[in-house]
Amino acid sequence: MSNYNQYSGYGGNPYGGEQQSYGASNPYSGEAGNPYGGGYDGQAVAGNPRPGNATDANYGTGPAPSIPGQPPQPGQNVQYVTAGPSVMSNSDFLSRVEAVKADIRTLTTHVGQIASLHQRALSSPDSTSSSQLESMITQTQVLNTSIKDQIKFLETDAARSKDNQVKNTQVGQLKTSFTKQLQEYRVEEANYEKRYREQIARQYRIVNPEATESEVQEAANADWGNEGVFQTALKTNRSATANTVLGAVRARHNDIQKIEKTLIELNQLMEDLATAVVLQEEPIQQAELHTTNVKNDTEAGNVQLDKGIESARRARKLKWWCFFICVAIVAILALVLGLYFGLRNN
Repeated sequence: MSNYNQYSGYGGNPYGGEQQSYGASNPYSGEAGNPYGGGYDGQAVAGNPRPGNATDANYGTGPAPSIPGQPPQPGQNVQYVTAGPSVMSNSDFLSRVEAVKADIRTLTTHVGQIASLHQRALSSPDSTSSSQLESMITQTQVLNTSIKDQIKFLETDAARSKDNQVKNTQVGQLKTSFTKQLQEYRVEEANYEKRYREQIARQYRIVNPEATESEVQEAANADWGNEGVFQTALKTNRSATANTVLGAVRARHNDIQKIEKTLIELNQLMEDLATAVVLQEEPIQQAELHTTNVKNDTEAGNVQLDKGIESARRARKLKWWCFFICVAIVAILALVLGLYFGLRNN
């Protein structure tokens, strides 16, 4: 049994509000449009980039998780933490690690169940399977957030423990395992989106059998949540069958928007895992810098003081020399005058 509920304080339901099943009304604004809309055959539409920097070929890749205990790499995001009053013992830390491992195993099960529900939704869609799929995705996103928060908590504790190899190794293994599951989940969602777009293309051909390949691709990437697009497609075929098929296409487009929202959330989780947690030593560095500055200022002051003392000594010597010269001059004058007047009197 999963134990992620015991950490319900971490994160929350990323979807928020009431749940909406796949195929329900568009939860996004009708004017928003499809912000990502890559082609159903893997070709991206200009102006509509995929979530993050991903493409159909590399949805299974992402930023590598940071390595605990290693210095951050150039360009890597860094999260600084201050030294805490205390850190967990290794035994308590390992207990938390085992809890996270159990949650990751639960995530693996969830991803497998989502894959099965995806297949069911594509082959024989119904309200029950759509509701089950939406519920499972919501649970999985809450679980993902919980696991991510627990790993970052453990990584912070490991950073504060300073060179605790046991903690650093365990956190590194958790991040690698979790990143692998996120990648598998992301690949599953991306493949599901691609198959969804292929179905949209096939259904559009039913309505417009004379459509060219470029028109089919445009339809597969169109914003079917927009009433104008829907009405334009009906102009060429207003039969009851066409109306039903395009209604189904419109519902599938809503599902694609939810898939892309999930992909964005998965990308953000992987970005968070790639952020290195570093113990904030800036106050210590500032204190050392302040001490160095004080030392430098003191040494500079001592040099100036020595120069002042030397100048004062030279000034005193000069005064004494002037004094002795004046005395000598007075003595010489007295001697000359004495001799002069003495000789004159004689």
